[in-house]
Amino acid sequence: MVKVSIIVPVYNAGKYVGDTLRSVQAQTLTDYEVLIVDDNSCDDSAVIIESFCSTDSRFSLVRNNFNSGAAKCRNQMIQLSRGRYIAFLDADDLWHPDKLRLQILAMQASNSVMSCTAVDVIDGNGAVLGVRSVPDKITYDVLAKRTPIVNSTVVVDVHGVGSVSVPDIRRRQDFALWLKLIREHGSALGVSQCLASYRVHSESLSRNKLISAFYTWKVFRDVERVPFFCALYYFSFYSLKGVFARLRGLN
Repeated sequence: MVKVSIIVPVYNAGKYVGDTLRSVQAQTLTDYEVLIVDDNSCDDSAVIIESFCSTDSRFSLVRNNFNSGAAKCRNQMIQLSRGRYIAFLDADDLWHPDKLRLQILAMQASNSVMSCTAVDVIDGNGAVLGVRSVPDKITYDVLAKRTPIVNSTVVVDVHGVGSVSVPDIRRRQDFALWLKLIREHGSALGVSQCLASYRVHSESLSRNKLISAFYTWKVFRDVERVPFFCALYYFSFYSLKGVFARLRGLN
């Protein structure tokens, strides 16, 4: 068994995925496997990924013959994973070198089964736009109101949570998974250090706010089965947060 299984879904990320995977190779914790799915990209993503696989045995690639979406890709790789911990990474984000080591030490010290970290927010060229912080303790209520968790910072202890399965919806499936894990296993640990860089750019799926809002509502009502007025309450926080983040250029 390896210590960490790193799950990376990729779709048309050729512009960024090389830097993303190099940030994994720069980790001071080296006992990991990198499980990558190319979800039928039509750019050079797969070629770039294969160059890593050919020189580093910790990297492996599965190529899909059709586009299945991030949820199915993540579940594909989770089923193949051999790690005590599962770490999630988007193909355009970056990790700081001590990210895995410090985060897992913090989880072990606090006996936490799920954690996330603060991030630098960067643009398509890597320029820092700001910082997204996280509270020390992320409860269900905090997550539903503030959505402070960035996918590329999450680490989950499989020994603590058992099987991990991403809800099969086209978008916001990461948010749905965090809600489920916190509901079932208690609050997540927030590590205040900026240990990753979250990239915002014109190609980001999260940039389409109307679609993101639709799927956020869908998570509350269809996945989590939150009662209507409670869902409306949580959704109002999401809407206001999106407005403020857009004004600040951090979303």
